[in-house]
Amino acid sequence: MLRYLFLTALLLLSAVQTAWAGDVTVEKYDIEVPKEFMVPYTGRYADRFPDGFTIGVGSGMTYVGRAADGARVFYAITDRGPNADAPKYELNGKATASKMFPAPDFAPSFGAVRVKDGHAELASLITIKDARGRAVSGRAIPIGSVGATGEVPLDDSLKKLPFDPEGLDTEGIAIDSKDKRYLWICDEYGPFIAKIDGYTGKIVKKYVPGKELPMIVTTRQPNRGMEGIAVTPSGKVLAAIQSVCDVDGNIKKSKATFLRLVLLDPATGAVKQYAYPHDIRNYALSAHAMIGDLHAVSDTKFLLVERGKNADGKGRIPIYLIDLAHATDISNIKAKDGRELETVADKGEVEALGVQYVAKTKLLDIKEYGWKPAKAEGVALLPDQRTIAVTSDNDFGFTFKVVDPVNDADGKPMTKAAAYTVDASGQVKYKGKPVSTHIEFTNTGTRPQLWLFTLPKPVTRY
Repeated sequence: MLRYLFLTALLLLSAVQTAWAGDVTVEKYDIEVPKEFMVPYTGRYADRFPDGFTIGVGSGMTYVGRAADGARVFYAITDRGPNADAPKYELNGKATASKMFPAPDFAPSFGAVRVKDGHAELASLITIKDARGRAVSGRAIPIGSVGATGEVPLDDSLKKLPFDPEGLDTEGIAIDSKDKRYLWICDEYGPFIAKIDGYTGKIVKKYVPGKELPMIVTTRQPNRGMEGIAVTPSGKVLAAIQSVCDVDGNIKKSKATFLRLVLLDPATGAVKQYAYPHDIRNYALSAHAMIGDLHAVSDTKFLLVERGKNADGKGRIPIYLIDLAHATDISNIKAKDGRELETVADKGEVEALGVQYVAKTKLLDIKEYGWKPAKAEGVALLPDQRTIAVTSDNDFGFTFKVVDPVNDADGKPMTKAAAYTVDASGQVKYKGKPVSTHIEFTNTGTRPQLWLFTLPKPVTRY
C-alpha cells in the first residue's frame, strides 16, 4: 500500500508542480489537449505536425466553479488561430501588410478546462458562430471595413485567402452575471465586443465601433485591440485595449501616459472610457506596455495583468488590483489643442484637464514567482479571493522563421518577413527582385499553461 501511495505521488508531481515563494503558493500545470481537439493541418509542413497544431486556449480565461467530482472548472478561449508573419502582399500594386493562416478554416473556440488530481485538461470545445449560426474564422476582415487591421490573409504557400467579414481575433472571455448561460468575448480586429450563447457558441449581439462602441477604439495598433474583458456583479462589461491607441500614427513611438478601458452598460447602451496609467517609467516607449486580461472583483474593482519589457530588456508581468470608483470618464475630454489625450506625454498636464486616472495597487509580479511562458493572457480570481489563476498562450505549438534570407547593404540577413513582398503567384521578392526566401514552420510541442498563485490574504485587503 505504501509503495502504491508513493508511486501515485510521483505521478501527480510529474503533472503539477507546487512551490512556495515567500507567502505565495504556486501551482503549475500544462493544459493537456486530447487529440480530438488538435487543429487539423494539411499544408506545406504537415509532416512536422502529425497530430495537427496544439490548440491554444490560453488567450483568455474565466472561472466557472466546482464540478460534481470536485474539479475546478475554467472557461478558456483561443485567439484567431494558427498564424505567422508574412511578406507584404502586392495588392493592386501596393505592398500591403499580411498574415499567414496555415489552418485558414479554424474557428475561434472556447472550452472547459478541468483541474483535478494534479492534472489540467481541456474537456470540451465549442466553436464561435455568427448570428446565422455559421462558424466564424480567424481570417482578417475586409480592408476598408470598420475595424479592419489592413492585413491580407495568406495560406502557408503565400497565396491570397478570402477575407472573412465576420472574422474574429478573440482574446477574452467572461460569464454574464445575470444569466450564466451567456458569455462575453472581446476581439482585436474591430475591436469588437460580443455576447454569445454559452451552450451553442452563437453570437447573440455584437457591439461595433461607430455604433455601440466609440470610434476611437479603432485606432488601436494592429493586433492590439481588446485584450481583456470582465463582467461586474451588476452586469456592466469592462474591456481593455491592449496597448496605447495610435491616435495620430506616432503614439507607439511616444510617451503616452495611459491605455484605454471601455465600460459598457448593456442594459442602457451607455459607454464610459477610463485612463489606466501603465507603468511608463519602466518602459523605453509606451508601445512596450500591454494589458493581458481583466477579472471583475466588484462593480468598480478588477484584476488587471500588465506585461511588457522593461527598458533594460527584462520581462515584467505584474498583476494589479485596479479601482474605477473615482476615475474620470474621458469620453469627451480632449487636450487643449483639441487632440486626443494620448498625445499628451505629461501626466500632470492630463490631470490639469480634470482627469483622474484609474487607481492601481500591485499584488505581485508573476515573473518573480517563477513564471516562464512569454505571455500571460488569461486571469481569473477563485472564490477564496486569494487564488489568482493565469493562463499562457502557446501560439498553437509552432514557431516560424525566415529561411534563406537576403543580406542587406551591410551584409546583415533580413530576417523580418515584412522586409519582403510576395505576388499573387506566391513568389517572394526583395526590392522587386525574385528571391528563394520563404517562411518555415517548426513544431515546438508547447502546450498552454495554467498557474495558480495563492496569496496570503484576499486581494481586497492589499
